[in-house]
Amino acid sequence: MGRGRTLLLVTLGLGLAGPLRAQASLGVNLGYSRSSFVGSDSKGVSAREGAVAGAYFRLPLTSWLSVQPELQLASKGGASRVTAGNPPVPLRLELDLVYLDLPVLLRAGVPVPGGTRLVLLAGATPGVRIGCNVEFFQNGVSIQRNTCGAVNLATIRDWDVAVVGGAGLAVPIERSELALEVRYSRGFHSVSDLGDIRNSAISFTLAIPF
Repeated sequence: MGRGRTLLLVTLGLGLAGPLRAQASLGVNLGYSRSSFVGSDSKGVSAREGAVAGAYFRLPLTSWLSVQPELQLASKGGASRVTAGNPPVPLRLELDLVYLDLPVLLRAGVPVPGGTRLVLLAGATPGVRIGCNVEFFQNGVSIQRNTCGAVNLATIRDWDVAVVGGAGLAVPIERSELALEVRYSRGFHSVSDLGDIRNSAISFTLAIPF
């Protein structure tokens, strides 16, 4: 009797584990971003363009809610007008920051007409800075590019934590879905010791399942 009960429990466990494994999914995120700086000390800053690339693991909690950890490379930073040289000339300065981000998101999927789903995302993104470059442009032409350590700039923080929110549309593909998403992230901490200057970025990504 005990052996039969054990066999039954194992069979039920395997039967439940199969659907759970089928619902969990892996994929990649590829996209485009526009980043800038926000904060009380970010004056005259304009956006710069960059790329986003990474991978995700989606684990369902219910039929409409999932937790989604990610690993992501993201270009951030910003651009502003400065005056330098003798005689002084107007230049465009771009600060190019690259982060290895580790977003942890809650992902909700709401059915909408047409067989698609409305996707809502919210969570936090800790990140480690792995690149920092400064580039100067004159009349649209690059005249100098250096790493942050090679020029006399303020200290740039090695890490950041941002809040993330977004939305998108998902199209079912077999047991997963292809999704086009828009995300906005805003850093909690200043990127440098110059004052309140925080990362801000909006990204447009395509989530492609394996």
